[in-house]
Amino acid sequence: MSEPRRLHARALGDPGARVVLDADAARHARVLRLRAGDRVVLFDGVGAEADAVVEHADATTIACVIDALRVAVAPTSRVVLVQALPKGGKLDDIVRACTETGVAAIHLALGERSVARPDADRSAARLDRLHKIAHEAARQAERAHIPAIVAPAPLAEVARRAPEDAARLIASPRAGVTWDEALEGALEAWIAVGPEGGLSPAEEDALVAAGWRRARVAVPIMRVETAAPVLVAMSVDRLARAALTAG
Repeated sequence: MSEPRRLHARALGDPGARVVLDADAARHARVLRLRAGDRVVLFDGVGAEADAVVEHADATTIACVIDALRVAVAPTSRVVLVQALPKGGKLDDIVRACTETGVAAIHLALGERSVARPDADRSAARLDRLHKIAHEAARQAERAHIPAIVAPAPLAEVARRAPEDAARLIASPRAGVTWDEALEGALEAWIAVGPEGGLSPAEEDALVAAGWRRARVAVPIMRVETAAPVLVAMSVDRLARAALTAG
């Protein structure tokens, strides 16, 4: 017997509640050929999941009845990505892969070397698309939490959002400490990744002056669409292992 399919619901309810899903979920249910009586798992993206049964499904709508509600255990640590806008469709790949590898939030930034400079209308549409990509990636990765995607702002402004007690890191092949060493003792990590060509020397220096830290990784040169998910995965794994050891 196959595992129940996962569908995103904007809100859940108590056992017995009827939940009507949005058009995106209905389209996905149609692709999966879900029918009345099929069992599914609903998740709201903020930590709650529910076992449910499809009550009705057609070309445009799907309604489910909740059997049991459960709240996922919140992660003891979190990793946040500060991503300077890259060119083309690379951001889609970054959001998808970083969601799969456990990022808690992605703050988009305008860097000196960012070629992409979307206007307000295009930026809103683009952000909506990225949210949908994160939703789908979270569903496939069976994550209970969907990462927040925060609209672009100047890099210096975004960097100031990081808490002072978080590990605030920039990958650098010339750093004196390793990535693991820089994460030691942290419960939260913020990672800054530049666009094509990386962060400029002036940007790196400004971040370091603001309390960020350069750290060395074993693979020093990576494409932008590779760097972000690799650094996120390394950090999520390191913080999770540290939490298990401490517990």
